[in-house]
Formats: sequence, C-alpha cells, structure tokens
Amino acid sequence: MTRVDDETHRRVAGLLRQTTLDLHFAHWDSTTLDLVQSTAFDVIIIGFPVSAAALSRFLEMARAEGAACHRAGLVLITQNESSAAANALVGRGANRVVAVDEMDTKLVSAVEDLASPAPRVPVKIPANIQLFSDGRPLRLMAQIQNLSASGMLLRGVTQFPLGTTFEFEIAMPDDPSPIRGTAEITRITDRQREIVEGVGVRFVSFEASDRVRLEMFVDRHLPGRASTSG
Repeated sequence: MTRVDDETHRRVAGLLRQTTLDLHFAHWDSTTLDLVQSTAFDVIIIGFPVSAAALSRFLEMARAEGAACHRAGLVLITQNESSAAANALVGRGANRVVAVDEMDTKLVSAVEDLASPAPRVPVKIPANIQLFSDGRPLRLMAQIQNLSASGMLLRGVTQFPLGTTFEFEIAMPDDPSPIRGTAEITRITDRQREIVEGVGVRFVSFEASDRVRLEMFVDRHLPGRASTSG
C-alpha cells in the first residue's frame, strides 16, 4: 500500500487483519517503482488522486513484462470527489475503486477477490437484470460470458456506471429453478483488449441456498473436472 494518509493506513490495516493477507506500506517515491519491479505483491493499494503522469509511470513499470507485480491487482482508494476520475482507470491498469467512506463494506472483498481470483467457467447463459434508473424499475436481458463463485462477466449493460447494484436472475442449464441475487458492477470491459463489450460484476448477496447451487455448478464445469471425476 502506498500514497495514503495515516488515518487511511490505520483503517486499511485494521480491516485486513480479518484476512490471511500481510500488509506492507511503502512511501510514494522513486523507490516504489523499484519495489514493484523486484518484489511480488498480490494486490497493490494506492491512494487517489495522483497525477496522471506519475500513475502512468507507475503502471508502466509495474505492468512491464518481467516485473514482479506484472499480474498484481490494483485498488485505488479515493475520496468521493475523485471517484469518477478513478473509475475511468478501471480496466486501464486499475482493477477496483473503493471510496474512503465505503472501505468498511467493500475493501476486504475487493482485495480478497484480486488476491485469490475465483476460477471462472466460460458459459453462454441468459440473465435477467432489474435495476432502478431515474427512480423507475428497469428490466434488461444480458448474456453471461463467464461465471465464477464470486462474480460474472456480462455482455451489454455498459450504459450504467461502476458501483451500480442490481438484482439478477440466472436461468441455469438443466435446472428449472433460476439463481437469484444482487450484484454490483465493478468494471467496464476494454474493447481493445477484450472481445466482449460488457461489464464485470461481483456478487453481493443471494436468495436462500442459491449461492451454494451456483458454487456447485461452477465446480462441476471447471475445465478438466469432467475427465477427472468418478
């Protein structure tokens, strides 16, 4: 973690004590660039805002081939007034944005998801989505491109901003009962790097035992599971 004030540092340290992760703090200076090139971290947390030139240089060094942090997740911690600028960087070097006043509810899940990403299964499954736009309920149909126990990649619905929450209903193959729950948009896909134009979402909650049903579906369809089972 770098470029945060003492209060934010204390709060992050307190929140991450409930995980198995170790927290390392580094000052935001030239030695930070050397650190991300030579030392592997699962997740990097940076306080935002930061100048575009400085962040670009940091990402160039951290994401360079051969850098120890080439595949590390990047979380930006931001004040509310800077959230829009930070959100624009998701998919362009950053992976998650967490506002200071939402750290208690969102930081741990963001860090854990990036530190140990759940295995994803490629699928083509329809999903019904219901959210509120301008105070009115809106129902949409989207297609799931991949699915994990923690989230999914949806084709479409790119008109909604990061942080949008919605109810979903997934029509599971060979199962008459859909899986229902609530999810949050965490990133917009980058069409230059990804073929799909859509959004990545994380699951927030499920109805009844639907989380267990989803985990069982993913487990059954992991690559190689069918050939090694039985």
